[in-house]
Amino acid sequence: MHKRRFFDSNGLQLSYVDFGGDFEKILLVLHGHFGTASQFSFLAQKLDGWRVIGLDQRGHGWSSHASDLNYSRESYINDIRNFIQQELGKRSVVLLGHSLGGVNA
Repeated sequence: MHKRRFFDSNGLQLSYVDFGGDFEKILLVLHGHFGTASQFSFLAQKLDGWRVIGLDQRGHGWSSHASDLNYSRESYINDIRNFIQQELGKRSVVLLGHSLGGVNA
């Protein structure tokens, strides 16, 4: 069962979906433009042995829009870095991205 959670990235509230699993291997999936974290639910069900987490990137899904309209590559990358540091700590993470998410990964 997946859980939607939120974290703060430099004052912006961002959402992510933890598809569950208490596994050592963590896969952080990043959607493309107009996508959301939830679109990876099918993939998460198929990846036995992996804890799959989908990040709603800024301005997408349940994440807040940037009031300063900052959607630069650097801002996306900082959000991803903040997520990993705040929510996952020093654990190893594999990044998988589609379209915009692939560029940001």
